[in-house]
Amino acid sequence: MGLELKPSKTRLAHTLKRYEQEEPGFDFLGFTIQQFPIGKYHSKQGFKTIITPSKQKQKVHYDQIARVVEAHKAAPQAALISHLNPIIRGWANYYATVVSKKAYSDIDNLMYQKLRTWAKHRHPNKNGEWVSKRYWHPINGDNWVFATMKEGSNSLRLLNHADTPIVRHVKVKGELAPYDGNLVVRIEAARESGKLKYSPGKRSNASVHFLGA
Repeated sequence: MGLELKPSKTRLAHTLKRYEQEEPGFDFLGFTIQQFPIGKYHSKQGFKTIITPSKQKQKVHYDQIARVVEAHKAAPQAALISHLNPIIRGWANYYATVVSKKAYSDIDNLMYQKLRTWAKHRHPNKNGEWVSKRYWHPINGDNWVFATMKEGSNSLRLLNHADTPIVRHVKVKGELAPYDGNLVVRIEAARESGKLKYSPGKRSNASVHFLGA
């Protein structure tokens, strides 16, 4: 087809062991793919494959959050939350199918520190306790939520990356494949993975949609 590999973006990598002084694993589409040795009683291969958000993409994402916070130094808290939530939701959802809990937690911690600095900058003459009570409130059992109002009010709250549930992919059983035309198999796989949207109605016109398919 006349396709060629671009040398600057092509390299040999080992996913389990060091290769020519390089750490094992490689990055692809924002993910880091790496394998780790485990006992023979846990795997016949002697290793397991772990896919995580790449360090580079984590940094890019946090830098974007930091820029938004810096740009809203004088803006109302609600405006800041409204700008951050779509960024957090989109990034967290993209990585929700891999091993992302640690990455989510790390970014949430960095984001909290950034927001603390943002809040203190707005009230330089107030102590830390006053600032905390002004911007962090208990909501639905969580006692430390960056939100506009206290529990019982119509609050606008900041999303945390760690609130995003991790959804593992559904393995196709046996010799079946998700694209072999077996609609029942595809529906069951989509239902288990949360990617099934069913539009109820009469039997003749009810429809099934596969999100992201």
